[in-house]
Amino acid sequence: MNDEPLHYFTIKLLFGSMFGCELNVVAGDYFLLINPSSTLQDENSGISSVQEHAVHYTLNTLYIPCNILSPNIILRLSNRLENEEKSGYSVEILDVSGNEIKLIDENEIFTHEHICFAFKQSEKNWTEDVLNYNLQSAEKKNEIILANHDIVEFFNKRKNRAIAFGLFILFLLLISASIVWYKKVESDWHVLTLNNVLSGSPSPLEIVKSRDDKTIFVLAQKLQEMEWAQEALFIKIKDSQNVIPIWLAQHREDTVAQLHHVGYPVLQLDYTVPQYPVLAIHRALSEAEEKNLKSAVLQKIPFAMDIKFIVKNKEQLLKEAKQGLESLHIAYRKINTDVGYSLIIRDALSDNVLTALSQYIKNFNNQWGNRIINFSINLDENWLQDKSYVDSSNGYLFLNPRHWYFPLKKRDIDYD
Repeated sequence: MNDEPLHYFTIKLLFGSMFGCELNVVAGDYFLLINPSSTLQDENSGISSVQEHAVHYTLNTLYIPCNILSPNIILRLSNRLENEEKSGYSVEILDVSGNEIKLIDENEIFTHEHICFAFKQSEKNWTEDVLNYNLQSAEKKNEIILANHDIVEFFNKRKNRAIAFGLFILFLLLISASIVWYKKVESDWHVLTLNNVLSGSPSPLEIVKSRDDKTIFVLAQKLQEMEWAQEALFIKIKDSQNVIPIWLAQHREDTVAQLHHVGYPVLQLDYTVPQYPVLAIHRALSEAEEKNLKSAVLQKIPFAMDIKFIVKNKEQLLKEAKQGLESLHIAYRKINTDVGYSLIIRDALSDNVLTALSQYIKNFNNQWGNRIINFSINLDENWLQDKSYVDSSNGYLFLNPRHWYFPLKKRDIDYD
């Protein structure tokens, strides 16, 4: 015989038509059947045994009427559990969407959707939270949940229509994706064909697509390469209307000239990476000016994906030009012009220095253009060079009797 004293619990319902009702039970496991009363069989309908009544579908069943479809709950008051996080009694939520287990302690309000209740040992007092539980907030919550159930029911009724519509949209998306994929494959195949056709170029050619993927550009660094590409396309490809060869040097010059003509402070365009060119400007731009300039540049360069700006003001350009000439030990004179500066070089230069100077000016103009800094070379020429004699310590030595020059002083002239 078990001599352990019985423990009594009080369950306080905080939802439905039995809100505030207290149920006194013995410690044990209880099955809470929460449903409208119409779903259960009447106790007085000829049932011979009480155990056959709906409230006895399982051991220790408690029927709680509620007009909202609710999950069933098993409340295990027979054994107190503890884990690393907390201790309490097991509450098992049995729902069609899945089961869940929670630990709830005494005088703690259990809440799941619209279901709210609390329990305690009968000899203890309720906490203030349980005693002051707001009925209005509970009813408001029930109304929200009921509305959610109505919404779910509304969408369930239209489930088939929604599925059909979703399948139709999916079909359209698949068709659109197929078209885009086909266009891309076709364009890539066209580029691959061009690579094969232009593989014999005397110098490498770059094949790129426009931003709208409608035109293919063949980019050449030199005029000879572009002319070769034009001839190869004419001979080997019948439909080459959407393939345009471009000589980058000429295209750069034309683009910079057009931008300068409309008033933009442009210096030079760098086509090192043609699809991402760099535009040098000689003053900083406002946000609106930069936006307008970027739009204008991209309009003139249809194969560019983006454009980057680099600022080099006039003083910085002048300083760099001076340093370059001074590194070659070349004398110069600076003259201010309407738009910038002109560096006048007047000196007798050796062939090596003259070659180095020409290369430096070419590199400078290729990087920064010649609108702000202009180089002017006026060499001190030897006007006796290539004459028919050379000067020596013994006087003039004639190399060719048909070409000679001999200056005479007045006193040496014989007028007879």
